[in-house]
Amino acid sequence: MKVLIAPACTAIAMIAGWLVYEHSLNNTQTTPTKILTDPIAVQVTRSTKKTLEKRITLVGNLEAGSQVEIRSKYSGYIKSIPFDVGDQIKANDVILELNDTELQELVSKADASLIVAKAQLKAQVTGQELAQKAYERLLVLQKSGVSTQQEMEEALANKAIQEAQTELEEARVEQAKSDLEQSRLRLRENKVLAPTDGFLAERMVDVGDLAKPDVPLMKIVNLDHVRTIVHIVEKDYEDVKLEQKALITVDTFPGKTFTGHVKRKAPVLDPQTRTAAVHIEIPNADFALKPGMHARVQIVFEHHHKTSVLPIASLTRRKDGPGSAVFIIGGNPPITERRNIETGINDGELVEILSGLKPEDLVITLGNRMVDEGQTVTPVEVPMDQVIQTPSPLPQKTNL
Repeated sequence: MKVLIAPACTAIAMIAGWLVYEHSLNNTQTTPTKILTDPIAVQVTRSTKKTLEKRITLVGNLEAGSQVEIRSKYSGYIKSIPFDVGDQIKANDVILELNDTELQELVSKADASLIVAKAQLKAQVTGQELAQKAYERLLVLQKSGVSTQQEMEEALANKAIQEAQTELEEARVEQAKSDLEQSRLRLRENKVLAPTDGFLAERMVDVGDLAKPDVPLMKIVNLDHVRTIVHIVEKDYEDVKLEQKALITVDTFPGKTFTGHVKRKAPVLDPQTRTAAVHIEIPNADFALKPGMHARVQIVFEHHHKTSVLPIASLTRRKDGPGSAVFIIGGNPPITERRNIETGINDGELVEILSGLKPEDLVITLGNRMVDEGQTVTPVEVPMDQVIQTPSPLPQKTNL
């Protein structure tokens, strides 16, 4: 009997424990709290009428309208450099001078040689005149029968020799003149002159350095106009025409736009990138634009009269295939609807709406990537002009 009591007590204790566990488990289970969310806030606007230009936006670096690398024709030590980097230079200004001590001596020697040659010519002319007079005297004596035939031949030969000698001395004088002019020209070329107006952009040497013909000395840039080279893709190639207007902005002058024009267009496309180089020239009368500045370039293709427009940011993809759509809202509470539309040209900021919208439709411009069709939203309407200037931040909603 005692043997049976112990197992029975153990079994009763286990059953009682299980019942207590089940009861406590049921008491701790509660129904999950439902999390309520407010409708997402979106920015909306209505289409409006604006004059629109079709344009593309590209980037490039500004370059000088022209630049010249200065070199010397001859070797020599630099005697002076009147200009420094940033100085404005006029054409024919002396921008560098080489040491001319040896050249001055060469000029003096050439001048002295010319004096000697002229003196020798003068002496020879006198000798020629004497030979001519002697010959004329013999002609008179020959008529009287006093001079012999041999004397006449000798006088005639001497006259010819003197004439030839005079020609030789005249040639020596001309040679001396040429040598002197060359020496003076070489001396003048010791002064390097600016070939064009501009600014000294770079100076690679200093006074005392040895200038050589194969070593660049300085660089002059002309900033009356600057240029930039941008690359257009294949689909835009035919739209770009010579003399088309281009609008340029740089970080140095925020809010300011410079106007340029297309001057050249590459006749071929790069087979690797499928792009073509377009050269744009920008007037720069006040020299505000500098080579090396990063430029954003808009090339204007077409000009349209007033047409219905929306911000490009409002566009989304159609569900039924290629093309554009927008989310509009309507009803109470406001619910989203995806509306297929037909678009025209764009200027990089606004897009032309050809069909699919009514003037009164409210279009989501900010938040359209976070919604789907049939979703309840909280619209915040912002006028089109404010949307174009700066997108308004949407109110933040907290999930509860």
